[in-house]
Amino acid sequence: MNDDAAEPVFENPEIGEVSDYPTDGGNDGPIVIANEFADVVVRKVSTRNGVRLDIWSPRRGSRVMLDAVALDCLSFQEPELITELLSRRPAP
Repeated sequence: MNDDAAEPVFENPEIGEVSDYPTDGGNDGPIVIANEFADVVVRKVSTRNGVRLDIWSPRRGSRVMLDAVALDCLSFQEPELITELLSRRPAP
């Protein structure tokens, strides 16, 4: 392993309002993924530190921005990790 590998960057910006997101349906607009249990708004944003994936949960009022290293880390996790995270069920 390379000890010089970049550390993932997790940012917790202020929670925005739904109206802060573009709704024109263009390529820069948000993607809404929802079912009866949860809904999230996902969009690509540019920050002064580079491009991030902005993930916002309106029901929980939580938001996180992940960089490419953090997203890459998610891509090689075992499904059991996600199951474990879901079992924690953080308070709303």
